[in-house]
Amino acid sequence: MTAVAQAPCEQHRPGPGARAAARLCGKVPVIDTRRLQLRGPRVYDFKAFAKIYESDRSIEMGGPFTREEAWQEFTNYTALWLLHGHGLWTIDALTSPSAGFVLLGYEWEDPEAELGIFLTEEAEGHGYAEEALDAAMGFAFDTLKWDSVVSYVAPDNDRCLKLMNRVGATRDPVAEALVDADTHVYRHKAKAGSL
Repeated sequence: MTAVAQAPCEQHRPGPGARAAARLCGKVPVIDTRRLQLRGPRVYDFKAFAKIYESDRSIEMGGPFTREEAWQEFTNYTALWLLHGHGLWTIDALTSPSAGFVLLGYEWEDPEAELGIFLTEEAEGHGYAEEALDAAMGFAFDTLKWDSVVSYVAPDNDRCLKLMNRVGATRDPVAEALVDADTHVYRHKAKAGSL
């Protein structure tokens, strides 16, 4: 397999800047679940992020993307922590660091914040997506005090549609009317007493 050439912005650069970045990353809330840790993204997580975005795994998100486009998405989602107090977490599993990513974030065209999830191929099939979504929803409802959050799902993404049902989300026709006709919008609501 040919090694992918890294752009200078992808490479770890030791020194005061890297130490400042580590201190900032330490401000992103860390969530520990039974088998996972959700933590702030670090530059070396981009390798796993790009692997997802450059592959057919990203078709349901409008991909595959170029590595540069993947970098733009990664930095956008990471910057949301500074702008909105929520954003992208890296999912570390017991046996698989950088197993995927869970997001409370925005795309430019999103009418409201979304809850998104994407895993590496190796991490699928272990129940990590449901566990990470539950943890991110807990943060949205208990810490941010949101009453709901949506997930945007392509109608032919069977795995994600099943996941939405497992986590108790319901389709929201009012929210669907505000987005692309080829997108299902699933609403996750805070449980009574969690606010």
